[in-house]
Amino acid sequence: MPSPYSYDLRKGVIQYIESGKRIIEASQVFNISRKVIYDWKKLKKETGDVQLKTGYQKGHSHKITDMEGFKKFLESNKDKSSRELAILYPSKVSARTIINMIRKVGYSYKKTFLHPKRNHKLRNEFIEKITTIDKDKLVFLDESGIEDNACREHGWSPKGERCYGEKVYQHKHRISMIAGLFNSNIVAPLIFEGNCNKAIFETYVKDILIKELRAGQVVVMDNINFHKNSKVKELIESVGASILFLPTLQ
Repeated sequence: MPSPYSYDLRKGVIQYIESGKRIIEASQVFNISRKVIYDWKKLKKETGDVQLKTGYQKGHSHKITDMEGFKKFLESNKDKSSRELAILYPSKVSARTIINMIRKVGYSYKKTFLHPKRNHKLRNEFIEKITTIDKDKLVFLDESGIEDNACREHGWSPKGERCYGEKVYQHKHRISMIAGLFNSNIVAPLIFEGNCNKAIFETYVKDILIKELRAGQVVVMDNINFHKNSKVKELIESVGASILFLPTLQ
C-alpha cells in the first residue's frame, strides 16, 4: 500500500488553494489528483485540519455499534470507497469493518448516473461490420475531458433503492484531449483547454491525425455532427484511410 501524503504537503496544498488558486492548478503544481484535494478540503471543513487519524491502517479496529449513526455517516459520504470511509470515520476502524457494516445496514454500491439506451439493431449491424475488418487496420478515435465540477459516478445506497448524488453542472474550466488507439498504442494525441468543436476537430485531423494514418486504415469514431462533416471525410480519405462511425443512440 502506498504511503499517505505527508501532513506538511496536505497543509501546503490547502494553503495554496486558500490563497485563491484553483484546485485544478493545485493538482498540476503538486502532481496530486483533484479527487484527493477535494477530499482534503472536505476533511478540513469537517475537522478543521487535514491531519489523518494515525494508526488506521493497522492494529485493532473498533467495532461500530451505532447503526443509525453509521447510516447517516454513509449518506454523507456515499461516493467514497471503503478505505476512504475508514479514514473519515470518527473512530479508528478498518476498511474491512466498514464493508461489514455496509452489508449489515443493507447498502450496496451502484451507479448514480443513467446512460441512454442503445439502438440494438444498429449496434448489431456495427458489430457485424467491424468484425470483418482486420484489427491491425482499426484506429479508434475519441475525445475526453476533465472539468472542475467532476464527481464520482457510483455511490452507496440501500439495496433496491436508487443512489442520488449532487453534481454541479456549471463549470469554469475544462481540459480536453483527442487521441487515437491503434494496436493498444496511443497515436496522434492532442491536449487543449476548452471544449472540442467543428473547427478544432478539423484542424486536429488536418495537422495531426492524417500524418499518423496509413492507407487502408479505418478510423472508428462517434457518430456526432462535427465528426460527420465533409471536410473531415475528405482529409481522412486523402491519405487512403476511411471512416466507420459508431452506432447512434436512441
